[in-house]
Amino acid sequence: MIRNASVDDDVNPDSDMLQQVRSPRILSRSVLVRRVHRQHSVHSRTPEPAPPEVAHLLATYAQHTPRPLTLGTLLATGRPLTPASVLTSVSYAQAEIPRRLATRIRSLESLPFIVGTNPYIARVLDGFRKSFLWNATYPQVKNLEENTIFTAQLEALVQDHANDLITMAKG
Repeated sequence: MIRNASVDDDVNPDSDMLQQVRSPRILSRSVLVRRVHRQHSVHSRTPEPAPPEVAHLLATYAQHTPRPLTLGTLLATGRPLTPASVLTSVSYAQAEIPRRLATRIRSLESLPFIVGTNPYIARVLDGFRKSFLWNATYPQVKNLEENTIFTAQLEALVQDHANDLITMAKG
């Protein structure tokens, strides 16, 4: 069948696709495998191991068990609210958040292989690793101005992880 390209293209916008179907090119097996792999690599990729710097920090922080935080401690920290009590509170947060994230990351890394390859779980794990690295390498807060900056960045981090539970439920 001979076709007029300009007439068919005006009538049917999918004519290029139809033309490709009508006259398929013969592709080598390696080209075909690469194309299929590229299209599906996001869904079948194994989770990336932690980068060396993150792995070392994770090992260091995961060795320490998180310190308990009681209601009495929370109430005592804020009464009276002084610059010293604020700095004590941020010091506690800077010590504990990386420990707790390290524990969470280790838990996700120890999931069975098939669960760990799930793209939703891998996405959450990657987010936890980035947050852990940021928290573990953040310089010690020494004054109230630095505390303001730290809390603003920590608030943004919390917003970044707001949908983690929903994301994991998809997986």
